[in-house]
Amino acid sequence: MKLYGRHTKQIINILALFFIVVSVGCSAIKTEDVAETEEIILESVNAERTTDIETAEKAGSDIEVPEEETIDKPERVIALSKSNAELWLLAGGTLIATSDDALKLDGISEDTVGLGDMDHVSLEAIAALEPDLLILFSTEPSQKALGEAAEDIGITVYYTNIDNFADYETVMTELTEYTGRTDLYESKVADVSEKIDEILNGVPSGEGEKTYLFLHVSATKSKVEKNDYFACEIFNRLGLINIAADDSAFDELSLEQIVTSDPDYIFVVTRGDEKKALDSFDELFTGRPAWEELSAVKNGRYYLLSKDLFGLKPNDRWAESYREAYTLLYGE
Repeated sequence: MKLYGRHTKQIINILALFFIVVSVGCSAIKTEDVAETEEIILESVNAERTTDIETAEKAGSDIEVPEEETIDKPERVIALSKSNAELWLLAGGTLIATSDDALKLDGISEDTVGLGDMDHVSLEAIAALEPDLLILFSTEPSQKALGEAAEDIGITVYYTNIDNFADYETVMTELTEYTGRTDLYESKVADVSEKIDEILNGVPSGEGEKTYLFLHVSATKSKVEKNDYFACEIFNRLGLINIAADDSAFDELSLEQIVTSDPDYIFVVTRGDEKKALDSFDELFTGRPAWEELSAVKNGRYYLLSKDLFGLKPNDRWAESYREAYTLLYGE
């Protein structure tokens, strides 16, 4: 509890006198008299405190007043992954270390240490930097294991899991409380939310329900994304239906299953080396005659999407992701 500068001694003296009187145990003093005396003292203290604050404000001087309890701002923060590093920077924080994929982000200083691949950072390397906060993904097994080991040696860990804009909003609320920059919530979250609402309000009605398939492709594997993937939320909210949302038939992707389902739209995002990913995808899918017979292909609705907006978590660029998806579906 904070007291009020020059009145500290006066308050202590008053309270001391009060307790001395009570402790004497004079028979003439009744319980109600004690309570009345206590109330008078407290009223006097509060009145004087209020007067002093008002006087100081009028004079333009500073006075120490009680503050709401706040979270201590972490000063030595490590975030492993480009997305987590960006979240902390957007919240007004700084980093002492991060994974190599985040070293070129705006706001990363020259002193920020690169710790290598985000899934292969050792606990020893982290502990040596003495962080007071470590930011990790809760959904990546290697990072979850690292976080548990870090907690065992006393390092505070913050886990993120962003599958949709609401998750991003929650994380940014908490991180801006950590940094003390709750003002950034307006520009990085509230303003973005308003832009998304404007885009959604423009979705035409009566278009009929169209389906889509969202694919991640790499040099070694092609995978169908279901509704727990953040970009699928975008297309769902824009009026499409994910044909693979609850269909275990897509757990193992095949051209035959795609032909059978025949989605109205096909969206593809590459992972790793884009050329190698697309070469592999062409060999298994797009280069085969059956691919050309798909409705999405014949109607020009097969799209290669931006990695930045649909492969990586868009963070404060969520509205851009919505806008690009809206333009693909409905034009400008």
